[in-house]
Amino acid sequence: MYGYKLPSPETVCVTAMWQASRCIILLTLLGLVHSTVITNETSTLATSFEYIVVGGGTTALAVANRLAVNHTVLVIERGPDLVDDEVINDPFTTFGTPSPCHFQIQLAPQMGFNGSRVIPMTYGSCLGGSSSINTMIGSRPTYAGMSAVEALGNPGWGWNEFLPHMQKSETFHPPNPTQHAEGANFIAVVHGFDGPVGVSFAQPLIAPTLQDAAKNTTNTVFEGAVALSPDMGDGFSGGHYSSYYHHIHFNDTLQMDRRSSSAWSYLYPQDQQRVGLTVLVGHRVNTILTSTEAGGNITATGVLVEPIAGGTASTFNSSREVVLSAGALYSPAILQRSGIGNATFLESLGIEPVLDLPGVGANFQDQILLTNVSFPLAPSANITNVTGGGEVLLAVVVAHPTAIDTLGSNGTSAMNTLLRNISAERALSTGGIVASDALTTQAALIANAYEIDHPLIEMFYTPGPTAINVWAQSVLPLSRGTIRINTTDPSVDPIADAQYLTTEVDMVVAVAAARRVSSIAVTPPFSELLIENALAEAGVPQVGATDDEVSEWVLSTYTPGTHPVGSNSMMQRELGGVVSPELLVYGTTNLRIADASIVPLSVFPHTTLGLYGVAEKAAEMILQTAAGN
Repeated sequence: MYGYKLPSPETVCVTAMWQASRCIILLTLLGLVHSTVITNETSTLATSFEYIVVGGGTTALAVANRLAVNHTVLVIERGPDLVDDEVINDPFTTFGTPSPCHFQIQLAPQMGFNGSRVIPMTYGSCLGGSSSINTMIGSRPTYAGMSAVEALGNPGWGWNEFLPHMQKSETFHPPNPTQHAEGANFIAVVHGFDGPVGVSFAQPLIAPTLQDAAKNTTNTVFEGAVALSPDMGDGFSGGHYSSYYHHIHFNDTLQMDRRSSSAWSYLYPQDQQRVGLTVLVGHRVNTILTSTEAGGNITATGVLVEPIAGGTASTFNSSREVVLSAGALYSPAILQRSGIGNATFLESLGIEPVLDLPGVGANFQDQILLTNVSFPLAPSANITNVTGGGEVLLAVVVAHPTAIDTLGSNGTSAMNTLLRNISAERALSTGGIVASDALTTQAALIANAYEIDHPLIEMFYTPGPTAINVWAQSVLPLSRGTIRINTTDPSVDPIADAQYLTTEVDMVVAVAAARRVSSIAVTPPFSELLIENALAEAGVPQVGATDDEVSEWVLSTYTPGTHPVGSNSMMQRELGGVVSPELLVYGTTNLRIADASIVPLSVFPHTTLGLYGVAEKAAEMILQTAAGN
């Protein structure tokens, strides 16, 4: 499936970005008209498709691929096709390396020490979206996390129902005997072995000496309460640590690892070509076109599309459904420009409300990362088995401590007290929630998850040529923000406000995570890999620092987790939900959302593999509707 072959005529069309008409002529002559068409021209395209997918990112291409097996599908992506971009395709490219797919949105001023901070959030804008630029960490939600999602009024979204969709998306490559001996492991029954997305450990396993030291030190720091797991994707990662797999695949012919982006999983491979699939790049959707049916329900009839480079707008019609898949940052903006959202807010911008749905753009959330932590290596430790040599992946070892693990014997009760007595006042005042019950209900479900075994924080170890990064991340933040447009101009980014660390519980978690990072740096055998004053050199608070000192460091240095979710949440409408468990926008007959914006809680510690599950489940539900009609 992933082996290198001489470029086929289809690949030539994709790679060269030929005009659609030239590609179709060539493919027709060669009898290969069954191929997917990728183009930046609208003039030769049909004007009507059964399905229109808005966006060409992580979930969009997966949904489109499944629908296009027997239906006509148009995908509209504002970014370029970067099929041959090695910055993207090489999984060892450092995160943040500039490429035509890397973009940043400036967040609204966020909480800082002695004032506010202006922080950017990185995202991908090309075919494959953020799966083309992310760190490829192979993270999955937990049983407790998906139970919380289901309890928000989403039957059929529990772990047991959701796991098969994640399995359907992946081809898991088990570790070879050498990798296994060096610490890699897996549980076969929770994985898929014939899906489009390659998931594997890097070959060879990166920095096995560091991995061993990281595991032993984690065990010591958490006094044996955090144990080795054979597979962090089994739904029970709380209280465990492990070597980590990534969504990469090993190309046997090239003898090298390659990124398994959504584009390289569901779009480019020859066996994923679809006769009914057309992908339009370099264009953005201005608005979703709608009509009002008898009884007041809204039907999506198509989209208004315009080229990024400027020029004439085009209208494309949909005979079945429109699937919005532009991500947590941009899907709410498209709905708002289309007249779907808080009616009072829309009227203030001169937009005629089509559907009053106050939850659009609310419940926006993101984890925080403590990333400014780089511990210098001792000269004696500067060997490939510690540094990884020239090939480095983020998070080669990951730990998921629970509330008790992180906060001590009273950890769960401490979280219970904070969560079950949460104040919704700030979130209400900023628009992050539309009703007090929205926050208190979510807080109670998070407390329930912590009582089972849900991770409180994530800690991960990453080798580098002269230093080792030990980062920490919150997992289930309760701070809630908004995505709002302030103009009808689609070229202007919406205002994204994550409201990081604006609840007491989130600060408690962040401070606890920072303290654990400090402890790791002074605990052998990990500390033996570092220079003597590594903690001071890294600028991390000392082990005995006060809460105020640690809080100051957290507020001064945290960065976005860049796992934004929730801005079109799947939950009950009265709580501010936007979509039903079938992912239909409330009040519509055929407008669905399938992307990170529907995830109501940050239960995907790293979003991509979970989002492939969302895409597979969405496609199945859409096809079931089509079969019923």
